[in-house]
Amino acid sequence: MLCVLRFFLISLLLTLLSGPASAQFQDRYGQCRAGQFKCGSTCCSGGQRCSFDGNCIPLGGTYCGGGRTCGPFERCVAGGTRCAPAGQNKCRSRLDCPGGSICNARGECERNTPDILELPSLTCDDGRICGSGSSCLPGGGCSRPGWYLCEKTGSQCRQGFKCSKNQGCVPVKAIDCGYGKWCKPGEQCLPKGGCEKLPE
Repeated sequence: MLCVLRFFLISLLLTLLSGPASAQFQDRYGQCRAGQFKCGSTCCSGGQRCSFDGNCIPLGGTYCGGGRTCGPFERCVAGGTRCAPAGQNKCRSRLDCPGGSICNARGECERNTPDILELPSLTCDDGRICGSGSSCLPGGGCSRPGWYLCEKTGSQCRQGFKCSKNQGCVPVKAIDCGYGKWCKPGEQCLPKGGCEKLPE
């Protein structure tokens, strides 16, 4: 019984310390408190990780970009704007599944359109034949099925994404910060990375 109580108290302590509220504790000199470390302009508690753009990632969590994270046993979906159950092909709703599929009663994504392999193939200028659903690349070769080429950057993006400035892809409705980094609508990109709400 004592062991169970100890586990519960430790879990409660980790939950309280791994939340976003604890990530901001700094003293009056802008230094992190004991047991924390600097991550961008914030402080992360022990057990957390620091993302490439200075955001704290909770213990066991997954970083989705733009300061958004998913918890343990979850994965980022919809371009990092939502979380879905972890595991191949798992879902809670149709929004967790790729285009052309639905979430069935077993919580799995299931295609509801014909497979992409039924589309006609494409013959490129260099004589190469690209498989169905792919396109010809300027330097030769074929894009992945269902993806398209960004002419200015050479990046390949899938449906539902647009070309990002300089390199990479971002969700169609996202605010493009460049190099594949993005913010939600109603937010603006910060020069050092990350996002903030637009002033009203």
